[in-house]
Amino acid sequence: MNSNFNLKVQLIENTCLFELTWGTGQQLNANLNYPQSITNSYHEWHKLYLNFYRKSFRGKVADIGTIAPPPIDYRAKLVEAETKLLYEFHHWLRSAELYEIRATIINTNKTDNNESKIQNLKSKIVSVFLTCNSLELERLPWEAWNIGNEFALVSDKVRIFRKPINISKSTANTVIRRKTRILAILGDDTGLGFQAEKNALKSLEKIIHVEYVGWEPGKDINQLKQEIVDKLSSNIGWDILFFAGHSNETNLTGGEICIAPNTALYINELETPLSIAKNNGLQFLIFNSCSGLSLANKLIDLGFSQV
Repeated sequence: MNSNFNLKVQLIENTCLFELTWGTGQQLNANLNYPQSITNSYHEWHKLYLNFYRKSFRGKVADIGTIAPPPIDYRAKLVEAETKLLYEFHHWLRSAELYEIRATIINTNKTDNNESKIQNLKSKIVSVFLTCNSLELERLPWEAWNIGNEFALVSDKVRIFRKPINISKSTANTVIRRKTRILAILGDDTGLGFQAEKNALKSLEKIIHVEYVGWEPGKDINQLKQEIVDKLSSNIGWDILFFAGHSNETNLTGGEICIAPNTALYINELETPLSIAKNNGLQFLIFNSCSGLSLANKLIDLGFSQV
């Protein structure tokens, strides 16, 4: 049995407004103070996360004749910061103001001991479509919210899906093909390397058709940009777009993908070829990259149902 809920969370000054809707027009609302400590813990975790990946995997040669300082255990610091962030986040979501919302999602209460209902709840899958009005809220680890633990009935049966606040375009029509067609864009690989991704795609070659476009040393940047546009706009069409590389969030342009060293494409620059690709069957987009919330929001707004 499946149940679907929509949960909208809006941050207005220091207050979070929670609105849960479901069924045939039912809704619940709650107001909850948003503690500054969660923002502080997130930024501390984020700083240590970047330090861990920038420094822990890169060797450093000490200057001759100097005594190197003891190494910093960035992994231990990262684990500690993650634990603190999750503790404060879960403590906040366990607030009494949200009890009715949590109980409604689980569809139970502590006084109901009916055995058949308990068994039914254990087999139920609950889908919560989460919408946040700010990147500050979106960056929080909502998928780690163990809503059912409080009721000792459901632990892993609540699935949280991100849903952008705006979706202005309809989704694509499904196009049936003999083989799934994938366009793989391999961007700037500085500090990365894409062999694992290539191997994964190659292992599926019996059931998929893959075409690659990407940067190579010495390649003309304008030529590369045109190749990406032309591939996306192909009349044959694609089912999946896969990007690997660096990416970043932006406020007005839907995010950016780094297609070559010191060269990025904004999503709004690709809006026309993406729309053509959607009309030709493109519906699923995978970005193996960092800082992608604005990418996902913009692409779903353009009518891609899964990013």
